[in-house]
Amino acid sequence: MERFGVELKRARKPGRPRAIPAEMERVVVELYREGYGYRAIARILRQEYGLNPHYSSVRKTLIRLGEVKDNSTHENLS
Repeated sequence: MERFGVELKRARKPGRPRAIPAEMERVVVELYREGYGYRAIARILRQEYGLNPHYSSVRKTLIRLGEVKDNSTHENLS
């Protein structure tokens, strides 16, 4: 945005914090590699770590970290 020859920068407001903090991502990946599902991982995070993530937050975290392939595009429907 420019006004009177002076450029003004708009800073983004901070958003909602992640349901699974960055320091817990390693735990999520390790549990997934051990064979736990999304709901089981969410339950473990709730019972043992005091977090309260939805199972879809676990799924999104694993997709973002590249542990799970995102199949939501459904490109293979012929």
